Amino acid sequence: LAAQTMTLAHAFLAAPPILRRALQPLPLSRRALPALCSSSSRRMAPSSTRWTMSSATDKPFVLTTPLYYANGPPHMGSAYPTIAADVVAAYQRLKGREATFVTGSDEHGEKIATTASDKGMEPKEFVDGIVSEFESLWGQLSISYDSFIRTTDAKHAAIVREFFQRVWDNGDIYKKDYSGHYCVGCEAYLADDEMETIDGVEHCCKIHRKPAPIRQEE
Repeated sequence: LAAQTMTLAHAFLAAPPILRRALQPLPLSRRALPALCSSSSRRMAPSSTRWTMSSATDKPFVLTTPLYYANGPPHMGSAYPTIAADVVAAYQRLKGREATFVTGSDEHGEKIATTASDKGMEPKEFVDGIVSEFESLWGQLSISYDSFIRTTDAKHAAIVREFFQRVWDNGDIYKKDYSGHYCVGCEAYLADDEMETIDGVEHCCKIHRKPAPIRQEE
């Protein structure tokens, strides 16, 4: 996977070692980046909306990948957006802009609990092993993230508790029965246009191509 992903990285911009050497902030100039700055190479915006270096660097740039589900090891679907985000963050730093690059793992969900149970493991024990695989691969690919968020971290749990407490205090959470076709893979109830009949089986998720049984919750 690492070798395949490195090939993909080359298609984005340049070899990762080149990107790594380029991470130190550099001023953007016509001499340094003529392809970006030459008026003959692109259509110019009206003067009232034209981009300037000062307006681009006034505010920090924050970029995040998905927080990947920790129900299985990393694959091309997780490596692709991480490399893309790394390239974007590197480009912003090249322009002299403060860039914060965040990635991480979503370690809550029914499918994680189910996978861990199938392996005879506790969910936290299971996701610890999966997360180490993600971190190992990002190290091999020289991914330059600033923060790796785990939803099982105490800091993250505290933020979530505060968020839901505020929502509760505002009266936005209330009990009610809800039923519908539920897809465990999507971790969501599906609308009719999100399901189809597959091999004679009705109400199958179009994404996971598995039946979405009726589920009722309070």
